[in-house]
Amino acid sequence: MRVRSRNIPVVPLVLLLMVGCGSKISEANYYRVQYGMTEKEVEDLLGPAHGEEAVPPAASQSSATRPLPRKVKTWTRDGLTIRVEFEDGVVVGRGADGIPAEAAPASRPVRT
Repeated sequence: MRVRSRNIPVVPLVLLLMVGCGSKISEANYYRVQYGMTEKEVEDLLGPAHGEEAVPPAASQSSATRPLPRKVKTWTRDGLTIRVEFEDGVVVGRGADGIPAEAAPASRPVRT
């Protein structure tokens, strides 16, 4: 029986694709999210967000200053939920469920 040579390259290609299917949502990548990163940099690191919500301005803001819009994007995988807070398109806070030391979100105060 003769083996067709055109079928042989398919096996290494399939193996290569399987290796690249790992999730970007991990504790290690959570710690790579830094204050001041852009939304694009965070999405390059973690992949597309699974959720997004607007955050209302803090009640302590004076009416003379207009607060910058904030939003929180979330990523979830296998009991790990990563939340990143953005203000004016850059990271101002992050938090995670599933990482014991990071249960409460860390956030910078709202700029005035």
